[in-house]
Amino acid sequence: MATHLGATDGSGRSDAPPPERRGADLVLGTGGAACDIRLLPGQAAFLPASATLLVADLHLGKAATFRSAGIPVPEGSSQADLARLEHTLAATGAARLVILGDLLHAAVGCTPAVIGEFRALRDRFAAVSFVLVLGNHDRTARRHAPALGLDACLESLVEPPLHLVHDAAGAAPAAGALIVAGHLHPRVAVSARSGDRVVERCFHLAGGVLTLPAFGSFTGGHTLEGDPAARVWMAGDDAVVEVTGLLRAAGARRHAPFTRRPRRPAPPG
Repeated sequence: MATHLGATDGSGRSDAPPPERRGADLVLGTGGAACDIRLLPGQAAFLPASATLLVADLHLGKAATFRSAGIPVPEGSSQADLARLEHTLAATGAARLVILGDLLHAAVGCTPAVIGEFRALRDRFAAVSFVLVLGNHDRTARRHAPALGLDACLESLVEPPLHLVHDAAGAAPAAGALIVAGHLHPRVAVSARSGDRVVERCFHLAGGVLTLPAFGSFTGGHTLEGDPAARVWMAGDDAVVEVTGLLRAAGARRHAPFTRRPRRPAPPG
């Protein structure tokens, strides 16, 4: 699988697209077929050929689930996430939205308000197809599919050269296919020589799997361990930046052998 990216590799060298886009274009060649994937600010990806917007792990109603258990968390995270999704749908002109699992968090948080807010968004994009690839939290979503306005609930979606799933661990793709998944809520930690450290959501590409960051803002994250073969992009709200070069350089420094400086000879006398 060959890849080409029009974005900085994190080492300072850049053949980046115009700054107004602030995303990253990933071109995947698989046995003669090519697929463009645009990694977007705001934790989403876009397939230009099919005008498909990909998001994963919204976990709508998670705050309501916590509040029902007596844990005082603020309201508004689901509304903010849906507003960001609405903006991204409008900005990309998507003809289809594919949610890669975990649209809703739990049955107890699936309140009429949560369902109504999602349905209102769906109705504002009546010409857009809404498809859910089921995740481990989506038993409730399947039951509420008509009320949510979902056009389909699928275990996976195969559109060569892509295999769209929630959890890549259980996928069995065709040879040469790229798995696009969610589930892990990936994050990346980047450390500076000064000792400062930044942890951010990320897109992660390794072993034929592209893992999307969690779209929901009220979700935990899994900081991925360094894989020297992986490519990683920080997924900020306003930009996507590849940090592969920084991570590899940091890994090389950690594993470099310690060399003691030779002792200077003592001056004569």
